Amino acid sequence: MAYWDSYGYPESEPKVWITFGTQKDGPPQVAFLGPIRQPEGDSAKAVEYYQEVAGRWIDERAAHDDLNEIAQDLIEHKRL
Repeated sequence: MAYWDSYGYPESEPKVWITFGTQKDGPPQVAFLGPIRQPEGDSAKAVEYYQEVAGRWIDERAAHDDLNEIAQDLIEHKRL
């Protein structure tokens, strides 16, 4: 199984950091959208986050599409 990496959104000038939850038993079922900061360890729970998003993603690309849309709404709402 491939590991899904955390990433900043938008790619050109990240304003939100997206971290996937546990991936031990298949694709992640949760992702955390948080501020752009230096992480304090490998756990998503180790850093502050704005929003937790549950999903049943099978494909990483589809997860990115869903989460990018949510991140864009968050950026607009919080005026980041």
